[in-house]
Amino acid sequence: MVIMAPERTVTTDYFADDDGDNYSITTKASTITMDEPSKHNDASEHSPLLATSPAKPGSYIELPPRKSRISYRSLLLVLIAMVILSSASDQIIQSPQMRIFESIICYRHYEQADPSRILLGRATVGPGAIGGVAEADCKIDEVQGELAMLNGYQQFFNGFPSLLLAIPLGWAADRYGRKPFLAVGLVSFAARASWVQLVTWFWQAFDIRLTWLSTLPTLVSGGDVVISGLFFVLLSDIVPEAERASTFLRVGACSILASVAMPPFAAMLMQTNPWIPCLIGLVLNFIPMFLLILVPETLNYRKHLSPYDSFPPTPSEETQPGPPDLADNNPPMSANYAARIASQVVSATDFLTADWRIPALILPFFGHMLMFNATQLLLQYMSKRYHITFSKATLLNTIFNGVKILGLFLILPYISKVIMRIFKFSDQRKDLYLARGTQVLLAVGYLFIGLSPTVPSAVLSMTLAALGMGTYLFVRSFLTSLVPSHHIARIYMIITLLETLGGMSGGALMANLFKGGLQLGGGWIGLPFLFVGLVMLCSTALLCTVRLRPGEDRKQDGDEQQM
Repeated sequence: MVIMAPERTVTTDYFADDDGDNYSITTKASTITMDEPSKHNDASEHSPLLATSPAKPGSYIELPPRKSRISYRSLLLVLIAMVILSSASDQIIQSPQMRIFESIICYRHYEQADPSRILLGRATVGPGAIGGVAEADCKIDEVQGELAMLNGYQQFFNGFPSLLLAIPLGWAADRYGRKPFLAVGLVSFAARASWVQLVTWFWQAFDIRLTWLSTLPTLVSGGDVVISGLFFVLLSDIVPEAERASTFLRVGACSILASVAMPPFAAMLMQTNPWIPCLIGLVLNFIPMFLLILVPETLNYRKHLSPYDSFPPTPSEETQPGPPDLADNNPPMSANYAARIASQVVSATDFLTADWRIPALILPFFGHMLMFNATQLLLQYMSKRYHITFSKATLLNTIFNGVKILGLFLILPYISKVIMRIFKFSDQRKDLYLARGTQVLLAVGYLFIGLSPTVPSAVLSMTLAALGMGTYLFVRSFLTSLVPSHHIARIYMIITLLETLGGMSGGALMANLFKGGLQLGGGWIGLPFLFVGLVMLCSTALLCTVRLRPGEDRKQDGDEQQM
């Protein structure tokens, strides 16, 4: 006799697709027969309630329901909002904070050198010594030299947390999750901005150089480089692979757009008082911390979106052997430990010597950070050389950022398509040629910035330099094509460390060159930009020595045809 259990439907799990729509997976109860007593009636009082044998193919397991997840598109909007707010905060603070630094240094200088220049005494002058001395009187060499040194050493100190913590925090984020470290980073950014404004607000009680202590909060977060990297890690976690590249471009565009929109707004507010945009920027620093509450932990986020991940592995998967245990083959830890560590380091970096083009392509990234530090000095340079206020110099800097956006997202992509269509280059050859061309624009642009005697010629030079800003994207792309996939992460780590070293040394170097140019007088005030232009020329020469080897180009073309 066969007893058929009534057929019933059981909902086992709930999932959400990429658009946030819920769907369920249902199962049917198994048929139970009485014709096989050996399988069902041999249980005793000592038998376990649950079978311990592995599930057979065709059997079903009822799983508890899982909580629905917010769609990745909603998370993407929250993360983009956080990026925009963080970038907007930095951009709206930069110019007015420079003016406040200048005002404090200028006031203290004239207290000793020429008290007649002081318009308001210490009892009546406001926070940051604003209004204490006319801004036009603060463009003297002594004030500008000290201001350059203040900012240069701040950049130097800011590099230490990134250099020390980039790799450890990256490992920790992969092990314990991304959200805790991003939260610490956002708090450290707000603490850093708050400390700088506290010191400058109570400038009569604090030495201006105490602003260097703003680096201390980032010793637990790693600084700008680490937090910027964490943002992109979160994006990689939640965005499907097919949309990852376009998402990165959109996020990058949003960040750069903030550098175009906020400086003019800050310049307008500075006409009233530079403290207004500074305080607005401080408030913007706190908002991303509250938005982070809406973001769940993204480690293994996309893995849990697939319904098939909820089922147990098949027997074939369970019985697959794992990686071999090499512990027995290794010598004891105490035996030649230093030699073995050195051997592992050499083995991990032997690809750098296997192809001389790889280190040749990595070296220009050091110059990239020197260029970045010179760009940070551009605001002060224009204000001093052309005798204009910081608010007007900010507007000129906005032109530079605007051309940069046009170049990265319109002009260079269009030129890339034209080259591919007319000359039929492979992606490798196209990247190499565009890297060389844009590197030439950088060299010419920065040399002309240092030589420009007037504002119009400086704007033209800045336009050339801005059009060359894509060179390091092309270099990175070409470099990636030369190395095996299992070495790409190491290449990027080396680039990050080199950029960090360049940023640390470049801040103080550019400040000293600017101060030296002020002492030499005349056109030597552009010495930092002349130096960067020469470095860019050396990078151009280095790129021109790098060539595709016979067969590399044809091999790629053949691969593309097979696809």
